[in-house]
Amino acid sequence: MFSIFRKKCAICKKKAAQPRKYYDDQRKPIVVCSACVSYAERRAFQKRGF
Repeated sequence: MFSIFRKKCAICKKKAAQPRKYYDDQRKPIVVCSACVSYAERRAFQKRGF
């Protein structure tokens, strides 16, 4: 809707255009953009939600 409400990617720190939700190593929820999904999966981050 509004671009000011978009979350930032936890990996590249840019605005996440198509955000995906993951848990990091400390089980904290993070948002990852579509460009960084492959990096998040290599780091074995777990997906949130079903």
